[in-house]
Amino acid sequence: MNRNIILIALNFVFISCFSQQENVDRPCLFDEITNNKKSLLEVEQKIQAKVQENRLTSNLKSSDTNRVIPIVVHIIHDGGVENISESQVQSQIEILNEDYGKLVGTNGDGNGVDTKVRFCLARKDPNGKCTNGIVRIQSSLTNHQTYQRALLKELSFWDNTRYLNIYLVKSINGNVGGYSSFPGGPPDEDGVVVRHSLFGNIGTASSSMGRTTTHELGHWFGLYHTFNNGCGTDVCNDGDYVCDTPPQSSPSFNCNTLNTCSNDVPDLNDLKENYLNYTPDGCKDMFTEGQKERIQATLDTIRTQIWTLPNLVSTGCDSNYVAPNNCLVVADFVTLTSNICVGNSIYFMDKSLNNPTNWQWSFPGGTPSSSTSQNPIVSYSSTGTYSVKLVVENSNGSDSLEITNYITVNLPGTGNPLPFNENFDTGVYPPNNLTIVNYDGGITWELDSISSVSGSYSIKINNLINTNYGSSDELVLPYLDLTSAHPDSNIYMRFKWAYAKSDPTFSDELLVLLSTDCGVNYNQVFYRTQNALATGPVQTTPFVPDSSQWKPASILLNNYRNSAYVQLKIVNVTDGGNNLYLDDIYIGDGTGTLANLKETGLEDDFLVYPNPASDKITMRFIKKNKGSINVTITDIGGRILKKELVLIDNDDFQRTYSLENFSNGTYFITVVGNGVYKTQKILVKR
Repeated sequence: MNRNIILIALNFVFISCFSQQENVDRPCLFDEITNNKKSLLEVEQKIQAKVQENRLTSNLKSSDTNRVIPIVVHIIHDGGVENISESQVQSQIEILNEDYGKLVGTNGDGNGVDTKVRFCLARKDPNGKCTNGIVRIQSSLTNHQTYQRALLKELSFWDNTRYLNIYLVKSINGNVGGYSSFPGGPPDEDGVVVRHSLFGNIGTASSSMGRTTTHELGHWFGLYHTFNNGCGTDVCNDGDYVCDTPPQSSPSFNCNTLNTCSNDVPDLNDLKENYLNYTPDGCKDMFTEGQKERIQATLDTIRTQIWTLPNLVSTGCDSNYVAPNNCLVVADFVTLTSNICVGNSIYFMDKSLNNPTNWQWSFPGGTPSSSTSQNPIVSYSSTGTYSVKLVVENSNGSDSLEITNYITVNLPGTGNPLPFNENFDTGVYPPNNLTIVNYDGGITWELDSISSVSGSYSIKINNLINTNYGSSDELVLPYLDLTSAHPDSNIYMRFKWAYAKSDPTFSDELLVLLSTDCGVNYNQVFYRTQNALATGPVQTTPFVPDSSQWKPASILLNNYRNSAYVQLKIVNVTDGGNNLYLDDIYIGDGTGTLANLKETGLEDDFLVYPNPASDKITMRFIKKNKGSINVTITDIGGRILKKELVLIDNDDFQRTYSLENFSNGTYFITVVGNGVYKTQKILVKR
């Protein structure tokens, strides 16, 4: 296998996946794997090597044993029809067994093969207690945005080495059908997300045939789309890496018979019947022998525990398990905001198993201190650490759960005074006034010296090779005091960005989120994707913007001007697009962004002397720049050593700073405001 062929093909895997029901605009978002290309290559090589080994030893053909996969279904709902019935869930399990088992007389009995994989709703939870394999949680996350996918796992997640986690939601990014992880990815991001209206074939999915989940689980088992990488050059060693699926130039969206590639021998029609195509449910009825080989190789190399007999016994999916007549209730709950500030409220979500009918909560230190609601909202007026207890019951009995020291309540602080500025030109990264949140541990925001608006540096994220689709990477700003702005001025957040798409059909996303309640809730104040995000032409090569391809963002924040503790974060959601750049972040009273402020020469408006310095340094303005200006001194690591708001009240203003506590080395002094912006490197030498 040619290593470069694998990498090239995986870079251009198409990410929209399946199902045309209900005017689905984006069938699915297929998460190939982690965005670490080395891991991606290693996983692919493992699967292919095992396929070859099984062929040589006839391991696969000689085995008639079905491998059973225990499933837990997490229904995320908001009290609507998306809280589907157990019967509808069971209908999807039956469909999966029909499709993967090629059961006679069902839609799965096509011209393909029995993959020797079967599925079972778990009958024991991770603690060995009886369950129907369904967890129900009432949360607004049912209106699912892919950048929030990590939050689904925080709501509910069972050990992915023992269970296949499937999440049902009301919507995905508006109209996506579903998406799946790929073998070998981050454990806490493993699983499948599907819209409730495409899960099963009864209830809210009565117009569906349930093949969305069949398709998504194909990805979970290591299968690519049949049209992966187009016609390619080798029907076995690129594309979907399966020899017996004919190459296909693009997805099939209907049941017409087509032959879009002619580089296979014999030259066969596109496989519209295959579950890994995009054809409607009624067209699909088969997996090929080659796809079966990949599925079994994945189970032999990566997903090695989930189907073993000991795990089937522990999850209640072994053939000898006898379920009790009624499962006893199991108390469980969660909140996504266990760390809050005084005065904030917490939404507690019941996720108890086996249909409780009564709830008794205890919230020492909270208001209310107790509740019989299923999903109560509780506020805390004093700092401290607090426990939470839940007792649930139904006609079969009761159960309780207490989590000690679960809630931490702190005093809200006062944010940094405005303006806030960051242009990355110190070359120190990350600067200490920004926090990088990299949920999947892969590709994230990085310093870039090739393109910038002003100065030497910007930051970028390389979505071109970021194949962990739907993952989010955040730039979190420090808490800011918006009350520090002049009362008669407008407050703006401004920055510049540059971006290009790598394909016309999909795009990354750029968001700005704002919180006024210590990070408990965030409002979306800025959103761009597709053509609204693009500033350069579509290109499959890495995008490097020229000076004309930077676009300004200007976000009015007046609605939050009475908040003294505001947090903002800039979020990239990858979709396999291209490089996204940011520069010159400014939050202030609207006098301008860093790019618009006048960058003065040291010989004119602003002097710093002596330089090098030993015991003190003086800042001097020699022109008329009366007004307030922010002065910041940082070390070479970006740590803020001195920051103050200075009032310039004469035409020859001077300010002297002691260097008594400064060790020998390089520092940066930055002044921003009143039409002036400048960073000057200073050297302390004794």
